[in-house]
Parts: sequence; C-alpha cells; structure tokens
Amino acid sequence: MKHARVLCAAVLAILATTSYAAGTQDASAPCERNFTVDGSFGSGRVYATDADVPGVAYLPALYRVRDSIQAQGLDIVAVQEKNGYIRAANPVKGGEGGTANAPLRVRVTPLETGGVNVSLNFTIAGGQMTRKKAVMENMCKIVAAAAAAG
Repeated sequence: MKHARVLCAAVLAILATTSYAAGTQDASAPCERNFTVDGSFGSGRVYATDADVPGVAYLPALYRVRDSIQAQGLDIVAVQEKNGYIRAANPVKGGEGGTANAPLRVRVTPLETGGVNVSLNFTIAGGQMTRKKAVMENMCKIVAAAAAAG
C-alpha cells in the first residue's frame, strides 16, 4: 500500500511537470510573445500583437478573423478584401452614461511562404480601463480563428 502511494505521488508529479511544460509553451505562443501595450491611463493605450498563421488560404482566413471579431461583440465597420484590412469598433459606455468607441484595426496579409500574418491594434481612450490579460486573450483568439477549419 505504501509503495502504491509513492508510485501515485510520482505519477502526479510527472503529470504536473508535463502540464507545466505544456502551459509554458502555450504562454510563449507568437501572439502572446508579440503582445505590447503602449500609453497610459491618462493618455489612452494601444494594445498590439501579430502572428503568422501557416497553411491557410488568404480569403477564408480573412473572413474567419472577421467572424471571430463579430462573435466577440464588436461592430464590423469595414472589411477590405483587396488589402486584408478589417476595421471594427467596441462600443464603450462612459461613467456618466456617455458612449464612445474603442477601435480595433486588423490586417490579414498573405505570406510568400503560404499562410497569413494577422496583425491587430486595439485603442482605448484616456480614462478608459480594461484588463491587459483579457485584451491579449481576445486578440489571440482572433489570430487563432484564422487557422480554424470552417
């Protein structure tokens, strides 16, 4: 019985190490690695990232990205097939009932080696707040959507 507990503990330690290693690889995904934040609370912030998505065709990837943006509740303002540009707006309510838009600009660019690069910029005005991690996760979902089957 004692040997079974030791063996069980060893297996759990190996599984935890494997999960941790997989988690650190996920955290270093290109979208997350390339994520930046510029600006300040008073002046506003720009959140940006980009990542290559290999093995996908340009137009289907462009429209999967558009659909992912819509699924997150943003309003699509423009989609330009010719240059891969998507402009979207995130309606924001102000503290005194006013409204504003936090723009999201996306470019999906074909790569010479096949696949696409997805580049995103999300801007919030001075005095607006959001969680950095939530922005990064949602931006990376948009990038991942370029590769999704559909």
